[in-house]
Amino acid sequence: MIEIKGLKKTYDETPVLTGVDFSVKKGEIVTLIGPSGAGKTTLLRTLNWLDAPQEGAIRIDDAVIDAATATKKDIQRLRNKTAMVFQHYNLFANKTALQNVTESLIIVKKMKKKEAEERGRELLDRVGLLDKADVYPAFLSGGQQQRIGIARALAVDPSVILFDEPTSALDPEWVGEVLGVMNEIAQEGMTMIVVSHEMRFVKSVATKVAFLDGGSILEEGTPDQIFGAPKLERTKQFLKTANMLDIQDYVI
Repeated sequence: MIEIKGLKKTYDETPVLTGVDFSVKKGEIVTLIGPSGAGKTTLLRTLNWLDAPQEGAIRIDDAVIDAATATKKDIQRLRNKTAMVFQHYNLFANKTALQNVTESLIIVKKMKKKEAEERGRELLDRVGLLDKADVYPAFLSGGQQQRIGIARALAVDPSVILFDEPTSALDPEWVGEVLGVMNEIAQEGMTMIVVSHEMRFVKSVATKVAFLDGGSILEEGTPDQIFGAPKLERTKQFLKTANMLDIQDYVI
């Protein structure tokens, strides 16, 4: 479903991705872990060309793009396959929760307003926020805003949802509600790639974990393999530092 080959990205002559090869099967929940500056978020952002790599190719279903030959049409086809949930919500402050969800349905999907609002209410109900449909982001908690962000991502019916540290900006009391929604989506079979520091959630929900350091994927495997028996000393060092070797399941 997703195939990444030879991705390289440099910022101001500093290598951030140094030749990433990676694949994701339909329905997989893949989490990217690693130290700060490892390239996790950059890798995620290249998947919908928010950060264009200097080298490499990406395929998502039938959308194929190569850094050397990318056109606007290629980029749009790739972006139509993805939706992103951002660390800091990125909601429109001047639009209600419902309007934030329906914006893409009306602008991108060309739905009529009434149809878009019906779909938007279904999605808000799915994330437990139908009663907040007419409320503006300023009057919502961080957890509620992030759940609206997830509803907005679901609205475009993507092949894959990309989550960039979706709980890192949240107060501890709101983390569980967001992880709960993500868990439900995962159980429904949505393909997800998640950059996360919530290691217990990673272990409980992910089907594959990729450990990044220095701009490349050093090790990947199932959560049991990575957390229970990592092969590389660098992986062991990272998990030990994070106190995450042989962790217990995260209960939502």
